[in-house]
Amino acid sequence: MKDYTKSMIVDFKEVDRYLHLKLDAFLQMLNTTSMYHTVSLGLAPDYMEKRGMVWVLYSWNIKLFKGDYYARKLQFTTFALFHKDIYSHRYFLVKDEEGTLVGYAVSVWIVIDFEKRKMVKVPEDVQKVYFSQFDSELTKEQAYIVESLSTAPLKKRKIQDYTYEKEIELRFHDIDSNGHVNNTVYVEWAMESLTTDEDESFLQDHVVEDLSIVYKKEKMPGGKVLIRCLLEDSKSYHEIYDKEGCLLTLVEFTWKKRS
Repeated sequence: MKDYTKSMIVDFKEVDRYLHLKLDAFLQMLNTTSMYHTVSLGLAPDYMEKRGMVWVLYSWNIKLFKGDYYARKLQFTTFALFHKDIYSHRYFLVKDEEGTLVGYAVSVWIVIDFEKRKMVKVPEDVQKVYFSQFDSELTKEQAYIVESLSTAPLKKRKIQDYTYEKEIELRFHDIDSNGHVNNTVYVEWAMESLTTDEDESFLQDHVVEDLSIVYKKEKMPGGKVLIRCLLEDSKSYHEIYDKEGCLLTLVEFTWKKRS
């Protein structure tokens, strides 16, 4: 397959008050890498729309070992694999300047046909763009990433009592050029649900080590969302709903103590 590598320096706006890389910023860096990969293959940003189709992000599974990378260069490498001609599994591995693996991720995408309003197979010619006639087996490193990351979607739990519930009002800049809430914003919302006006101690004392997220429904501009959260030791599980009570997103974090 044709992989792609892009280096980025972690900017001040991409770290939190403790200079730790913010998870939503890390997610955006992964998104940026995949966009540059697509363009490098000769595909215009709107190449699917011109065919009456659109890529839809279904899920993320992310692992970030450390986060003290402010003003440091990180190297992002991505490659795509296709499963049953329906799912695109885009993998990422991230290294620091010394070549040490600092994180990895997989995003799962599907294709929706505009006219039919349903999921369709990834066009064969699109799949071929990501591969070469000289392709060989996965490298040892790539195989490790694929084997280490589950693409099974996060499931909704049956919960009687949540630890927290919080309403958040949408902001103008939460909406991206697709006309709905950007995928990184749901991560921000889920993390914010662990704070109150009087208490920010959990986020002060902890950082995310693992993220699993499944996108169920798009959120259009305006209104509020309701986040329900269950906090259990080093894990937190979140459900995000719109004002009509429709489930938008499921999120699960694994946390560790901030060093």
